[in-house]
Amino acid sequence: MLDGMRQHASSWIIKVIFAIIIAVFVLAFGSGTMSNRASGGAVLAYVDETPILIKNFNMEYQRAIEGVRRQNPGVSAAALETPAFKQQVLNRMVNETLLASEVQRLGITVSKDEVRSRILQYQVFRNKDNAFDQEIYKQVLRSQHITPGVFEADIRRQLSQEKLFKYLNLGATVSEKDAYELFKFQAQTARVEYQLLNWRDFADKVTPSDDEIEAYYKEHSASFTVPAVASFEYLSFTPSALAASEKVADDEIKAYYEANTAQFKTPEMVSARHILLKLDPSASDEDVKAAEGKAQSIEKKLARGGDFAALAKKYSEGPTASRGGDLGWFGRGAMVPEFEKAAFGLKEGAVSKPVRTQFGLHIIKLEKKRAAGVKTLDEAREQITQVIAEEKAAGKLSDLLDQAIEQIMVGDKMDKIGDSLGMAAKSTGMVTENQLASQLGLKGEDLKTVFTLVVGSATDTPVQVNDGYLLASKVKETPEHVAPLSEVKPSIVEALKRRGAITIAQEKAQELLKKYSAAKDVESSALKMSTPFSRQGFIAGLGAAPELAAESFKVKEGQWLSKPFTVADGVVIARVAQHIAPNEKLWETQKGYLLQLLTQANENEIFQAFLTSLREKAEIKIAEPKVLE
Repeated sequence: MLDGMRQHASSWIIKVIFAIIIAVFVLAFGSGTMSNRASGGAVLAYVDETPILIKNFNMEYQRAIEGVRRQNPGVSAAALETPAFKQQVLNRMVNETLLASEVQRLGITVSKDEVRSRILQYQVFRNKDNAFDQEIYKQVLRSQHITPGVFEADIRRQLSQEKLFKYLNLGATVSEKDAYELFKFQAQTARVEYQLLNWRDFADKVTPSDDEIEAYYKEHSASFTVPAVASFEYLSFTPSALAASEKVADDEIKAYYEANTAQFKTPEMVSARHILLKLDPSASDEDVKAAEGKAQSIEKKLARGGDFAALAKKYSEGPTASRGGDLGWFGRGAMVPEFEKAAFGLKEGAVSKPVRTQFGLHIIKLEKKRAAGVKTLDEAREQITQVIAEEKAAGKLSDLLDQAIEQIMVGDKMDKIGDSLGMAAKSTGMVTENQLASQLGLKGEDLKTVFTLVVGSATDTPVQVNDGYLLASKVKETPEHVAPLSEVKPSIVEALKRRGAITIAQEKAQELLKKYSAAKDVESSALKMSTPFSRQGFIAGLGAAPELAAESFKVKEGQWLSKPFTVADGVVIARVAQHIAPNEKLWETQKGYLLQLLTQANENEIFQAFLTSLREKAEIKIAEPKVLE
C-alpha cells in the first residue's frame, strides 16, 4: 500500500490519506436517510429490484442542499441545482441501498438498546443537568423536519453499516515498519545552495508598449472587475441591541447572582511573556544545538539583569515579539501541554529554563498568577445586568418588529422608525456583498435579499441574523464594473515588466546553470544556503517552491537541479546540499498517530473496494432521468 501511496504522493502525503477517508465517508456514510423507508410513489431508479422513490430522492436532495449551505452559507442556488449535484445525491442513495441489502444478506442486526445507547450519546438532546430530555429530543428533530421514527431508523442503518465496516476490516492492519516509512517520507528535510536572479534587477530592460498594455487589459479584464458596493441603513432586533434601553434593578441583579453563583466561577489563570526560538519538530541535532546555544546566550543576558520584554522584542521569533513576548492572561488548556506545565509551575516574576514544544524553544517569564475563585457581586454586576436586560428585551422583540414593519409598509425611513421605537438606526457605509455578510451576520438567501434591494426600498419582512432579526433599506449603490485602463495602467505596466524580466532571468539562469554544472567547484560567495525545508515546499527566502522542493528530494547531495525554477521574486538555480533524516525522538511521539492514520486509510480502501464491487455487480436502472436534469 505504501509503495503505491509514495508513487502518487503530492508534496504532502497526509492530504492523500485524508482524501481517501473523506471520499469513502461521503459515499457510504452520508447524512441522508434510507431510500427504501417509504413505499409507494413514482420510482426514480431501481437498484436490482429495489426501487428508489422520487419523493425520497427529493427529500434527500433538499437535505443535501441544507447540509451544503450550513457548511458554505455563500453557495449559490444555481450551484446546487446542477445534474452533477443531483447525481451525487442519487449515488449516495444507491450506495445505501446496496449496503442495506448486504447487511440483510449477512444477517447483521441492531438491537433497540444499541439504538438508544447511540442516541443518548448526542449532547444536543441533553438538558442543563446533562441528562437526556425526551422533550428536547422531539423539539430538535421537529426543527429538522424529522420524526423520531425516521431518525431512529437512520441510527439503526448507521449502526448496521458500522458493523459491516468492522466485519470487512477484521484483518486490516498496518505494520510499524509501514508507519515508520511514512514518517521518514514526510519528516525528512533538505537544504539547497542556491542563486536567485531577482526579476527586479532586469525590469529596467523591459518597456511595455501601449499596444501590449491594452492587449493585457483586454485579456485580463476579469481581474480588474470592481465588485458592486452599496450602503444600507438598518435596525437590529436582537436582545443585545435592545438591551441598552432596559432598566435593571439592584434587587434583580442580586437575586440572579445568588441563583447562578456557579456561572461566576473563575479558573486559575496566569499572565506570561515568552521568547520563542523557532525549531522544526524534525530539526536536526545540529539545528537543535544552534537554538540551544542562542537560548543560553539570552539566559546569560537575563541573568545580568536584562529586561525580558526588550530581549523578547530583539530575539523572539514568534508573533508576540513586537509586544515584548506578552501572551496576556490564559488558563489551562489554552497552550500546548509542555508550555502550560512550565508556565503554571513558575512563581510570579520567575523565568523558566528553555522549554521545547512543537513550535521551538521557549523561555517563559511568569508575570502574575490568579487563583481559581468566584467573582464578587460587584465584579459580576455588568455581566448580570446585560443578561437580565437581554431577557427583558427578548420579550418585547416581536411587538417591536410588528410595529416597525407597519411603518415600513407606509413608507417610513429607518431613522424615523428607530426614533419611534426608541432605537438608533445604523449605517453600514459602502460595502461589498461579502463585507455586508461579515458586518451584519447575514447568510445565503437572506444576504442576497438585502444586497439586491432596489435603492430606496426596504425589507418588508424580518431578515434572520445570528441572535435575532434585522430590517434594512438600501441607501446608495455602485454596480459592478471594470476599472478603466487609466486607473489600472500602473499595475499592468508592473505585471508586464515582471513577465519580461522573468524571461530574461530564465535565460541568464540557464546560462549560469550550464556553467556551474560544468565547473568542478563554485565559489560559495555566489550561493546562499537555505534553511531546512520539507516536501511541503516552502523555503525561507524563496517562498512557495513546491516543484523545486520535490526535485530536491530526488537528486543526490552535491548535484545541481536539472533546470531553473520560477519563484515569487524571480528565477532560482540550486544544488542539493544535504538530505536530513528526521529526528528519531519525533518518531516516538508520532508512531501511534501514524499507525492509527494508516490503519484507517487501509480500512477505508478495503471498504471502498467492497462498495465498488457491489456497484459493479448490481443492475442500476434510471427510470425517470428527467428528475436528474
